[in-house]
This record gives sequence, C-alpha cells and structure tokens, in this order.
Amino acid sequence: MTRPFPRLALAAALYILPLAVHAATAHVHGAATLAVAIDGSTLTLILATPTDSLVGFEHAPRTAREHAAVTKMKQTLARPAALFVPSPAAACKPAGVKLESTLFEAGHAHHDHGALKHADGHADLDGEFVFRCARPEALRNLDVRLFDAFPRLKKLKIEIAGPRGQTAAQLTPGQRKVRW
Repeated sequence: MTRPFPRLALAAALYILPLAVHAATAHVHGAATLAVAIDGSTLTLILATPTDSLVGFEHAPRTAREHAAVTKMKQTLARPAALFVPSPAAACKPAGVKLESTLFEAGHAHHDHGALKHADGHADLDGEFVFRCARPEALRNLDVRLFDAFPRLKKLKIEIAGPRGQTAAQLTPGQRKVRW
C-alpha cells in the first residue's frame, strides 16, 4: 500500500514554495532567494534575484559593456552544473533551464530603454533549474557556486522542501553549501 499523503504534501510544497519565496523576497541588491524542491528523482531549483546582484544594473543594457554583461549572465546561468552541485553520490544531471528577465527581453532593442523597467523601476531575474538524479536517496546537500560566478551576490536565502521535510538556510561567499 502506498502512502499518498507525503507525495501529495510534497506536490503542494513544490507548487507553493517557489511562489512563497518569490512573494516574500524583498528587492535587495546583493541578495537572492533559492527554492529547492526534491520530488522523486527530480531536483528543482528556483532562483529569484534583482539583476543588480548579477550584472550591476537593472535598466535596459545601453552600452556594449552592458550588453556583454547580460549575454555573459545568461550564458553562465544556462550551465547549471557549474553553479549548483548536488551531492555527488546522487548522480544528478541537468535536465532543463528556464530564465526570465526583462533584460533578456531587450534583446537588441537599443532605442527604447524605458521599455524594460518594471512599474517600480526594478528588474529581476527568475530562473528554474531542473536536475534528474539517478540515486535521489543519496541527495543530502547542494554546493552553490553562484558567488564565484556573480561576485556582487553576497547573500542567498534558501528554502528546501523534500521527502525529509522542510528547512531553510542562508548562504554567503564564505558558506556555500546547504545540507538537509
């Protein structure tokens, strides 16, 4: 007989956790939030941060240097295995990345710099990173290397929901690994 309640509770946490993390996130430069959800063999990471924490600005890229910074940010985030290292024994491999930011919408629009601003004048990045794990029972921690890739990032608030329950932590450049 299967026990449907824990699976149902985890499914609800997978849906609610990213929404709660994003809604509770104050727009603080140098800070980000990461929701970690473990469901069976799937590890899902939801990152939310002001773009200032990653590239140093929140407006439409205006110069060649700013365009290059946005391109580099997008390329870096598109390689999640270099940014997020789950427990090696779990044998997790990247399975998908979704990135959203008004800075990406700029594409090649050099003329209308005002089109990218949110109503409050702040631009954010929302990222979803999915890993598939061959041995999910061995998944016990996550080494976060965002601080190396984005030195402006100073604090990462993490919320974790998985088969062992829920927990929270805060990472910094000096403390980059979360365990559960």
